[in-house]
Amino acid sequence: MTSVDVHALALEKVGRILGPQRARTLLQAFLARSEKLALATTSDLQEFGEALGAYGGIEQAVGALLMVQAVLIETAEPAPVPAATPRDPR
Repeated sequence: MTSVDVHALALEKVGRILGPQRARTLLQAFLARSEKLALATTSDLQEFGEALGAYGGIEQAVGALLMVQAVLIETAEPAPVPAATPRDPR
């Protein structure tokens, strides 16, 4: 899970380029096909980007942008710190 709201991010990015109505239409169609209620993870964001690629043209370019954004989010999230194990005092 990520601390970034990938659903809102996708709507904002796609909406900025294709318009808010087209963004909602594309996202709702994707969610219906994938039986999801919302984009929740960076994997969801990547899948949505791939789905946009099937449209070709500007949708494909926006899909590529979303896939890059998903990777950037993943690399920016701090990795969980492993629990320290006590050292053997010998």
